[in-house]
Amino acid sequence: MRELKFIGKYLRAHWVLASIAPLCVLLEVWAELEQPDLMSQIVDRGILGGESDMVLPTGVKMVAILLIGVVGGILSIVAAGRVSYAFGADLRKALYVRITDLSFSNVDRLDPSSLITRMGDDVTRVQQLVQEAMRLLFRAPFLFVGAVVMALMINVHVSVVLVFLMAVSFLVVIFIMRSTLPLFVDQQKKRDGLVGVIQEILIGIRVIKAYISEPSETAKFDKGNEALLDSNLRAGRMTSFMMPVVSFALNVGIICVIYLGAGEVVSGDMQIGGIMATINYLAQVQMALMMASHVIMSMTQAQASIDRLLEVLETPSEPDTDRELRGGKSPVAFRNGDIEFRGVTFSYSAAPDAVPQLEDVSFSLRQGETLAVLGETGSGKSTIISLLSRFYDVSQGGIFIGGVDVREMDRKELQKHVGVVMQKNILFGGTIAENLRMGGAEATDAELTEACRIVQMSDFVEQQKDGLEYHLEQGAQNLSGGQKQRFSIARTLLAKPDIMILDDSFCSLDLLTESKIKNELDKVECTKIIVAQRISSIRNANKILLLKAGKVEALGTHDELMKTSETYRETYRAQTGKED
Repeated sequence: MRELKFIGKYLRAHWVLASIAPLCVLLEVWAELEQPDLMSQIVDRGILGGESDMVLPTGVKMVAILLIGVVGGILSIVAAGRVSYAFGADLRKALYVRITDLSFSNVDRLDPSSLITRMGDDVTRVQQLVQEAMRLLFRAPFLFVGAVVMALMINVHVSVVLVFLMAVSFLVVIFIMRSTLPLFVDQQKKRDGLVGVIQEILIGIRVIKAYISEPSETAKFDKGNEALLDSNLRAGRMTSFMMPVVSFALNVGIICVIYLGAGEVVSGDMQIGGIMATINYLAQVQMALMMASHVIMSMTQAQASIDRLLEVLETPSEPDTDRELRGGKSPVAFRNGDIEFRGVTFSYSAAPDAVPQLEDVSFSLRQGETLAVLGETGSGKSTIISLLSRFYDVSQGGIFIGGVDVREMDRKELQKHVGVVMQKNILFGGTIAENLRMGGAEATDAELTEACRIVQMSDFVEQQKDGLEYHLEQGAQNLSGGQKQRFSIARTLLAKPDIMILDDSFCSLDLLTESKIKNELDKVECTKIIVAQRISSIRNANKILLLKAGKVEALGTHDELMKTSETYRETYRAQTGKED
């Protein structure tokens, strides 16, 4: 029932074509059911009965009915195809919207490689089910019931064979369906694993080639590929029993019809044409059973896919605001760039024994000031950025901007005022202008040019024949790491944020370029948080936060930390080779 509601929800918008398909199928089935009856009339009356004058008209009638059936079949195929493709497009769009609306924690839980498989393979599987079901799901019962009724009208005793066939085939199909569902679920999981391996290999292809690690990565791929193959074979072995069993039942049925029919002919209760028609109806019953079994197997396969798709669609988005915290009141508007962390503790895992990435972190920053965050790898620097942008919410404590807990603010509205230059600089295929306007959709060419000047990329843009319309390849692979970094900073500047966060955004730049950009950024009026590795680039910050293992080890200005923090002094000496 849950699966039917899911499919019905996305079929509702296409109900007209969805209604036409079964009506056309009914026309097609009627044409097929008429053929054996007309054929038996030709044999019994025209050939054996000597009514030769009725053979031609009946033959013409058969051809006319056949053409009507062909038209009905073509129309049903066209309608089913159009509806299924529209269904797939709507479902992919719904998944895309849901995925982009999920919190980072939910995306981490569902796993990106699995989401790729769900949007591709799982949607295609359900789409194929819809296309098949719109024809076969109606065609099979129409044909089955019609063939049984027509056979019973010819001779009740002989047609008992059809009841036997139906019972045997139905039991076999149900048994196979129940046995294969777990196998199809496992099949999809194995496919997720293989996609994850391929994704990892493609992302790290340069590293793999640099370290000549192709053999080990190939072995990893082979392992995932063999696991998927084994899962496919186990499911295939089970489903392979269906066709032989149905064919065996048909042949047994034909033997029984001929045997019983011979006795009926001898007794005068049946004619040879009736036996021929009954065998044809028997073949149609077999066809209906095979179509039904095919649809049921497709439904069994699709059920695993539907469950996976529903897992994504029914995963709640992270709330824009914490309703309990704000007591049902409207979200609080952004006020200013004052920032305060009060006893913030956070862990990416919800497990009770999980080690927190941040523990009891507290600091404050007034609007327009600059905070530098320093610490060893894994100390929690990037986690502070993620929490401040509300990519995640704190486990304990609170983060306040303008004196308001960020959970009381609308998430998207908050993120309009917080500009982040990510540690991993990502640009998209398209022009420089298109990438920069992700920060400010209404930015003029003059503003784009000014942003490029601030990040020291004006010369690069001017050297290009197309200027700001210079085309970037996918992932901006035709740019260096430093160029990507600078364009990422420019993109954030165009958002005109009240709070600007630079997450280790100068690591790919030489000291001279970094110094020029920092001098320009100092003129930008906003609260700044700079995550950095080099003390030389942050020593003039209003405050420097030194983290160690997720805890605040020291907080103060450069001069204060040189006096009070041994760790800070050691870092400074290691980087500069001098005491001060």
